[in-house]
Amino acid sequence: MKSSLFLLGQFRQRAAMSATTATTTTAASSFSVAFARRRSSALVSAVTASSSSNNNRATTTLSSPLTTSTTVTTVVKRSHYSYSDGPGRFAFSDEAASERHAKRLQTWDERGFTVGIGGPVGSGKTALVLALIKRLGAKTYVANDIENPPLAVVTNDIFTQEDAQYLWKHQDVLPSQFIKAVETGGCPHAAIREDVSANLTACEDLTVDLKQNNATDNMMTPLILCESGGDNLAANFSSELADLTIYVIDVAGGDKVPRKGGPGITQSDLLVINKIDLAEAVGADLGVMRRDADRMRSTSGSHSHTHSHSHDHSHNNDDDEAALEHPESGPTFFASVKNGTSIDEIEKFILEKYRKATASVE
Repeated sequence: MKSSLFLLGQFRQRAAMSATTATTTTAASSFSVAFARRRSSALVSAVTASSSSNNNRATTTLSSPLTTSTTVTTVVKRSHYSYSDGPGRFAFSDEAASERHAKRLQTWDERGFTVGIGGPVGSGKTALVLALIKRLGAKTYVANDIENPPLAVVTNDIFTQEDAQYLWKHQDVLPSQFIKAVETGGCPHAAIREDVSANLTACEDLTVDLKQNNATDNMMTPLILCESGGDNLAANFSSELADLTIYVIDVAGGDKVPRKGGPGITQSDLLVINKIDLAEAVGADLGVMRRDADRMRSTSGSHSHTHSHSHDHSHNNDDDEAALEHPESGPTFFASVKNGTSIDEIEKFILEKYRKATASVE
């Protein structure tokens, strides 16, 4: 009898617990449904409100078991054509460069005029540095041209000294002591943008070395080429490190690369589009690259743009025709470094900027 009463009590207790659990679950489910409906309604309102001011939209129907079908306006077009005022703006002029140089933490005697050369892996940065060494280094160290600045080079690699070793091996005009290798140990852009201390130290040390190697009391401000490790389109040099920036891309990456933008494309003092000799082989349209580079590097930030495939294939925008067509774009040179195309123009550009910047102390 007692056993039966005990079992009956256990049964009633479990039944009561089950009822309580069911009630709690039902309440939670009701709350979840109500919350989901409110969130869905808020989402539809927010998207609809944000869409009303832009015509570049498409209509999409959303449905949910919690709500009836709802028409929501969403963005479907997201490219460089979407920006009415242009995706980037080339902001550097001689006046802006002077302001940048005035904010330098070191004098020219403490750190030479530093040219930052960046770009993706394999675009031809090291080849360009090598070509510049052979020209500038030969004038300084072989011809003893006192009108040419003393030269030094800093290279960046992640875990090796690959680029420095390449430069040591493939030229004999610049002594190896004036080519320093920086091993970044991580993302190359961090060493030229976020924490530039390793590169700053290398540039400062080279400036001291050049002074000690120079027998004259009035040595010109050193010219230092600082080559970044290969990185993405967002990797541009900090103004704390580079006094002049050159960004190198190549046609083998496709003619879409200039219009992808990024600080390297839009903000570098000079954009070099390399390996133009490969354009036909890889199907890259140099006219498209010229058009998109000019638009990305517009100084005004806005000008009309039409998607036409009738292009002028002239190369550098210092040509008369191109200069008239694109008077408000940052400089872009089309080059084939391997074949020597546009190396004269790049060397001239660097020396002109160097002389303007350092004229007050020479």
